[in-house]
Amino acid sequence: MNTARVARQRRRRRQRRGFNAPRLLRWSIAVLAGSIGLLLLIVIMALGVFVVVYNHYARQLPPAEDIIAAEEEAFLTTTLYDRSGQTVIYEVIDPLGGDRRWVSNKDIPRYFLDATVAIEDASFYENPGFDLQGMGRALWINLTGGQLQGGSTITQQLVRNVLLTSEERTEISYGRKFKEVILATEISRLYSKDQILEWYVNTNFYGNLAYGVEAASQLYFSKPSRDLSLAEAAMLAAIPQYPLQNPIDNPDAAKLRQEIVLTTMAEQGYITPEEANAAMAEPIAVRPFSDRYDIIAPHFSLYARAETEAILNDIGLDGPRLVTRGGLRIYTTLDVDLQLQAECVARSQVTRLDGSDPQATLNTSAGTPCIAASYLPGLPSEMVGVDREVTNAAVVMLRGPTGEILAMVGSVDFWNIGIDGNYNAALALGQPASAFKPITYTAAFLQGPLPGYPNGITAATMLYDVAMEFNNGGQPYTPVNIDRQYHGPMSVRDALANSYNVPPVQIANLIGLGPIVRTAHRLGINSLNQVDIYGLSLALGSGEVSLLDLTYVYNVFNTGGYMVGMPVHKNEEIPGFRTLNPVAVLRIEDADGNVLWEYGSETNTFQRRLILEPALAYIMTDILADNEAREPAFGQNNPMEIARPAAVKTGTSNDNRDSWTVGYTPQIVTGVWVGNNNNHPMNDVTGNTGAAPIWHALMEYIHTRDSLPVEEWQQPSTVVEQVVCQISGLLQTRRCPQERELFYVDATLG
Repeated sequence: MNTARVARQRRRRRQRRGFNAPRLLRWSIAVLAGSIGLLLLIVIMALGVFVVVYNHYARQLPPAEDIIAAEEEAFLTTTLYDRSGQTVIYEVIDPLGGDRRWVSNKDIPRYFLDATVAIEDASFYENPGFDLQGMGRALWINLTGGQLQGGSTITQQLVRNVLLTSEERTEISYGRKFKEVILATEISRLYSKDQILEWYVNTNFYGNLAYGVEAASQLYFSKPSRDLSLAEAAMLAAIPQYPLQNPIDNPDAAKLRQEIVLTTMAEQGYITPEEANAAMAEPIAVRPFSDRYDIIAPHFSLYARAETEAILNDIGLDGPRLVTRGGLRIYTTLDVDLQLQAECVARSQVTRLDGSDPQATLNTSAGTPCIAASYLPGLPSEMVGVDREVTNAAVVMLRGPTGEILAMVGSVDFWNIGIDGNYNAALALGQPASAFKPITYTAAFLQGPLPGYPNGITAATMLYDVAMEFNNGGQPYTPVNIDRQYHGPMSVRDALANSYNVPPVQIANLIGLGPIVRTAHRLGINSLNQVDIYGLSLALGSGEVSLLDLTYVYNVFNTGGYMVGMPVHKNEEIPGFRTLNPVAVLRIEDADGNVLWEYGSETNTFQRRLILEPALAYIMTDILADNEAREPAFGQNNPMEIARPAAVKTGTSNDNRDSWTVGYTPQIVTGVWVGNNNNHPMNDVTGNTGAAPIWHALMEYIHTRDSLPVEEWQQPSTVVEQVVCQISGLLQTRRCPQERELFYVDATLG
């Protein structure tokens, strides 16, 4: 019984054990299935979160295709050239965008691209735009308290440089990193590795305002990137990671970085160890930073830049943006040699006037001889060794037939703070004194019959250089001459040639100030806008004008009454004022070489407009070229005489504050100012002793250098010669000295 019960119990236990094994298996399977399901749920949820986050950021990001637009909008450095197109005179560096020049991969040495990949992103050619291993390593270091790292690939850095906003670029967050990964992935999917690398090396920052390998190569080594050596390429490739460790700011650190790059290239198989060692030993000549931003003819260059912006605005483009960012090539009117000679002649003359060596001749800013200074007339003996308190001078030289600016000197030293050298005296307003008188007399010629002058004012009209008091707006005004003497009755020709002061005031009192101001505007003066404040001394040049404007006016006389140049800018059109401007720019090309604007008759940008009766222009030129007529005041062989016919006029303002000379031949027009930017009076310096020698030297130089033929002005058919009495200007009699004079005959009157 007991035996049977035990057996049954054992059997039941065996049965229970037999039933528990499958149940455990079932439970195990259930647990495993649940775990897998949970894992799948987690994965699905994670993918869902990823998609949600991806879409969240993706909606905030620009499309990857915008990299193309970013390339087109890349800030490229605009370059200004001289008239030959061979000399760079100025590079426009955007202070925010820096110096940028685009160059394709085929024009970049392969070893520079290899160096960039080696030091920046070793897995570049294999990764999908991001490097998980690098990102994981950076994340671990960041989480464990190490220095914050980015783990960015070349493609991610391209995204940061080009597609992210400036705020996002400087943001340190995982959110920004996620945005980079998204766009880097898309860019890698859409574009080739070679294209991505080209974009990268053209947009990367290489220190000192240089963006892109081409700008960096020019900045540090003064050569195009295609000519980089392996040693130089390695040094440049190292800069983007640490921009301050460049060969200018920190040459020792730059050298160490270069060696790291070369070693890495050798380890990755881009070069052999022997090539790396040879490059490390190669001496590198770094261009001095001061040479990088030199400007030839700084005043002119800045003027030409402003003119370019205005021209582009006129044709419906964004001038300022294109000039600062568009990579334009601007071909200017500047004659570099003439500019350098004008600068050194001006400096030499100012040096002689300050009491130094009366034969002082300073080299050009390029270190070449100042050949033009050999034409400087010597100082009068009484001026030698005496400080005349002169610090500055300005020069404008125009090509007569076209109105092109060949030279513009705004000061003797642009960089001299002590004389406000960066201030452009060629554009500044000053009193032209007697250099304005041709405008006064031209206004009189245009008036026709006047009370007491039934035949109008002519070159033969008798005027009076005597002590004379005029009513000057209720105040008495008695003009005097620079020699403090009066010279009696004389013709207009003699009065103007000798620069006597009473006759032009007599003219202004006769015709009024209105015609003088209107004539000045018509001939090219853009100032003199407050007629009510000018008294009769306006006839003597007390109103303020610029040297450029006055030189341009004289070219109207030179060209027979025609104003030549380019149309004034649209925002400068004012009724009654000049309609053309002197020219500083010959051609503007975009970064691809397409011509945006060009000066010439074919484009209707070069124009000639008749604004003064040719006979009157010719008569004025004839007076200004009359060396014999001016001898009583200036003597023979004065600085206004050169080795060919030339029309010229000087001016000296009150208290000797300004010394002027403006004159021309049919080919060249030159204007000169000497004085002080702070308006301090000079010590007995006149137009004849200050500015005229500079004018003389430059006119002799340019005509000799270019072997320009001797030309004279063609006399219009409406100009006739008539023998008249020398003093009265009336028809000859047997009882008066006789001389020949020119008269204008109005052909319309038969």
